[in-house]
Amino acid sequence: MSISFPGSGLSHTDWLCLSFLSGIGPSRLSRLYTYLSELDQQTPMDEHAPLSLFDEEKTTEAISYELLIALKWPEITARQAMDYFTSGTLSKEQESKRDESLAWLEDADHHLVLQEDELYPTALKEIAVAPAFLYVEGRRDVLSLPKIGIVGARKCTRYGLDVTFQFAEQLSSRGICVVSGGAMGVDTAAHQGALHSKTTPTIGVMGTGLFHRYPNHNQQMFDQILEQGGALISEYPLSTRPRPHLFPPRNRIISGLSMGILVSEASVKSGSLISASYAIQQNREVFALPGRLTDAQSAGCHQLLRQGATLVRHVDDIVAECPALSSASIAKPSVERMATGKESSDSYT
Repeated sequence: MSISFPGSGLSHTDWLCLSFLSGIGPSRLSRLYTYLSELDQQTPMDEHAPLSLFDEEKTTEAISYELLIALKWPEITARQAMDYFTSGTLSKEQESKRDESLAWLEDADHHLVLQEDELYPTALKEIAVAPAFLYVEGRRDVLSLPKIGIVGARKCTRYGLDVTFQFAEQLSSRGICVVSGGAMGVDTAAHQGALHSKTTPTIGVMGTGLFHRYPNHNQQMFDQILEQGGALISEYPLSTRPRPHLFPPRNRIISGLSMGILVSEASVKSGSLISASYAIQQNREVFALPGRLTDAQSAGCHQLLRQGATLVRHVDDIVAECPALSSASIAKPSVERMATGKESSDSYT
């Protein structure tokens, strides 16, 4: 893979290799991507504008150690990046990650979707730290479906599980893709409700690399998501194992993909409120389900309602706040056809 693509001027392989450098992370990759994209938009009439970034060689000439430091890359990361650009140098570990990633991409259901690719969700590009690229296992075209994120407590009540399942099933039956994080509790109920409808695929946003889907208890559900034409996505390298600090940032992707976030059950200290905070920052709708006043697992939802979140009693309350969703049911995508690859993206965009 040595072909350059418009937008950043770097190839898929280049971005993969950069993501394996020491001290790198989504924020630093995003800053470089934004810089290169803005350079590409400069007009040729500007005599001070750099050469076209459609040429990979010219793109790498526009990147310097000083530039990377200015983009707040650590010194060791900037040095490794320049070694890669000037001589293709990588450590043995980095070469191994590159080779296993390229081998993974040979599967027809495995994809690397860069921001400049047509199927990269437009809404996700608009967030503050948009991933430079996404690893996608499953069908890429589900990324263009209208989406609602559902989040909530891992340790939730039976009521929380039941109502989450019902809302996810109803949203899916209307042609709306349910996005969640694959975790235990509310996330699991959200995916299962969407799967039960057998109408619209669901998307799981992983807080790990796709070689290490988490939690292990949900492996069968993750397989079912793929079997029914959905997708598992991650911004982390394939071999990234579960680590606590990786999960909060993935919440910005759940909300960034979605027109709105439904918090179905959460305590005041729940990590789900991080998703709600991201949604507010990203100008997304925030929805909350009320619970019993004495139930600590609903206290977070009640707090959101006091702060202005939309009270949800029925799925119509969500659709009413997101007019674009009202047309989603006009042409409901078939899970069966998508799972067999017989549904084109044109039919649900």
